[in-house]
Amino acid sequence: MTGATGLRRPLGQGAALQHFLRRARRLDLPHALVVEGVQGVGKTTVLQWLAAALQCPSELDPEEPCGVCRTCSRIAAGRHPDVHDADRARDEDDRKEHKKSFYVIKVDQVRQAQETLLRHPVEGRARVLVIADADTMEEPAQNALLKTLEEPGVRSFVLLEARRPEELLPTVRSRVQRLRVLPLDDATLRRELSHRIPERAEQHDTAVRLAAGSLGRAVQACTERAVQLHDLVRAVLATTNGLRPLATASAVLQGARELRAAGEAARTFLWLLRAELRARSSGLAAASAGSYPAPAAEPWTTWLESTLAAERDLDLLIPPEQVLTACLLDLRSA
Repeated sequence: MTGATGLRRPLGQGAALQHFLRRARRLDLPHALVVEGVQGVGKTTVLQWLAAALQCPSELDPEEPCGVCRTCSRIAAGRHPDVHDADRARDEDDRKEHKKSFYVIKVDQVRQAQETLLRHPVEGRARVLVIADADTMEEPAQNALLKTLEEPGVRSFVLLEARRPEELLPTVRSRVQRLRVLPLDDATLRRELSHRIPERAEQHDTAVRLAAGSLGRAVQACTERAVQLHDLVRAVLATTNGLRPLATASAVLQGARELRAAGEAARTFLWLLRAELRARSSGLAAASAGSYPAPAAEPWTTWLESTLAAERDLDLLIPPEQVLTACLLDLRSA
């Protein structure tokens, strides 16, 4: 749970987050909480703010951490001795040095993290374990976590981040409470993009349309690579009958030499394709003014389902080129 520029306050969240923050300040937070939402919507920011609410020693605000003290700053930088992380490998060095996987959280990682919760806090008010991408925990890891969820210990808290909470075992889901991170409105997205990347102003409107409330997605949509992939998506949708699936898949993966990089490129392409499909489907629905949709609207649903199936195939580590080719074949034949 790293943060290079300081602790940010979550944007655009409502009463549910405020309820859990008040409880965290009193150290009355549920011992296990799943923070869920789509990619890039701000789950990491919410996790850091909750961890800070548990640890911040300031007595100025009973409902929020101060965000600026030494404790809050160390949490933002991922250096607080009583806030422990379990996550997937971020890069090759992380994978080799810490024996992590790019794809799953292993049982040994969970067991090691559990040991940290048995120690007395070094300087904080509580012991906190943050598991990023908790929905990628392998089944033995989730089963190992059950012991902590059933017997958490005094002032011990587990914060789980999940894009797909349904991937957690029923035994885990039954022992946690859930907090959904809300998507941001378009005005907030535009304001944040103008503040963070003003030099990409020509992409802001398109980014907001594609992001569906996710600030992370909006920022990503402004990158040069995402712009190139978006152009490719629009070309695909303009020429589905003459589509060349294998050549298009190769274009998506161009320059991605490692499997992980190829998977990320494929996921970005599928996200952009799905965003365009949803926008066009919504446009047709609005144009129908409540009447039955025109036959031309029917393929959109099938194509959306194909992109979701393709993402699931990537989760199963099926080669990205194979996944993309199969998905594009579906588009050509629909």
